[in-house]
Amino acid sequence: MPVIAAVITAVATIAAAVIAAVASGDDSSSDGLRAGPATTPVTSSASTTEPTASADGPGPPVQTLPATSPTTPDSVPRVVVTPYTAAAGEKVTIEISGFAPDERICISFRDSGSVEKDLRDVITDADGRAAAVVTVPAEVGSGNETPVFRVWSVDNVDSNNTADTPFTFTE
Repeated sequence: MPVIAAVITAVATIAAAVIAAVASGDDSSSDGLRAGPATTPVTSSASTTEPTASADGPGPPVQTLPATSPTTPDSVPRVVVTPYTAAAGEKVTIEISGFAPDERICISFRDSGSVEKDLRDVITDADGRAAAVVTVPAEVGSGNETPVFRVWSVDNVDSNNTADTPFTFTE
């Protein structure tokens, strides 16, 4: 809330400076506006630098958001299959993210009849990511479910460390 108050105060200060600048161009004092720049300081408990209105333009930003590191691991397990459609026996690339570093992950395939087959295990890198090339297994089910590639943590089975993505067989 202190940051919001600081932003509101900064906007009010800038508005007062604009009004004062417009009023200073008119010699009439009947409008009740004072001439000259605004002098109301802007304060924020979240920042050690206090922006103030000046003739040179606005002061420093009220708040700077932290930069996110491109190596920060995702917080939710994810899996991407490329291509997402292929025939049985063809190769696809599985990209995994959102797991803990050095975690053992099982890649499996569940067909339309809910028959699941483990394809291989991989170990994630320091960012919780991994990639593998696997062969699309033959469809053996005859159910109504959408086939999926699924990844799950072998090291942390009791948690919600799993992800899946739909897959389509081609002829």
